[in-house]
Amino acid sequence: MKLFLRILALLFFITAIVTVIFYIQGKVDNVTLAGTCVAFFGIFLNEAAKLADKEKQVSKFFLEESLSGFNHTVELLRDRNNNRLKWISAARILQQSLYLSKKITEEEHKSILQIETDRYRHQLWEILNPNDKHITAAFFYGVRDTSLDICEAAKESSIPKVGELQSRFSSIHNLSEESLFVIWNFMKFPEDYADPLSQKFSKGQTEELRLHHRPLYDYLEHKRNYQSINGKLFNLSNQIGID
Repeated sequence: MKLFLRILALLFFITAIVTVIFYIQGKVDNVTLAGTCVAFFGIFLNEAAKLADKEKQVSKFFLEESLSGFNHTVELLRDRNNNRLKWISAARILQQSLYLSKKITEEEHKSILQIETDRYRHQLWEILNPNDKHITAAFFYGVRDTSLDICEAAKESSIPKVGELQSRFSSIHNLSEESLFVIWNFMKFPEDYADPLSQKFSKGQTEELRLHHRPLYDYLEHKRNYQSINGKLFNLSNQIGID
């Protein structure tokens, strides 16, 4: 619409100039048409300017909301907690923030978004630094003692705490792979991706983690091969319990 209004304004402006030329050449008797065209030129140009300003304000709104969501995501994880609910909340906020960022239209706003996105991505890397002794494979099982052996952590993750309901599966305290997928992709990739909460790490992506984030790799591989039920660990390939 903005471009259309500007084209109309330009057409009226050209018509006004042509009319004045024709008047000078004696091909028309007056310049009334030129005056009318100049008036319409001003009207359409003004409307185009108003529309451009509105689009800029809308773009600014989406920029601010996106950055606010990125900041909220980082703040939820800044203390390096491994609380399953906080991670799911952070992933959902991040997902919505990425969706809003797609609605940013102004180039200067996109540049700011890229700069701030890189900053928040760096902060998440600091929080989840694979070289930090606290970020272990056990960390992703949601246990308090992250120095535990991964098998022990898996067992502990399925033991309900006081006030919690019993669960058959190791899904009480461990971090969900869906939330990990959203956070990891934001940390690693700047491009957009569809419905990340419905996706999990592909085999190729998991193999990449072997080099880039060994604790997360170990966690995913262990979780795909073992299942913790009421404090006991079972090998999914043969359903044999491990004490």
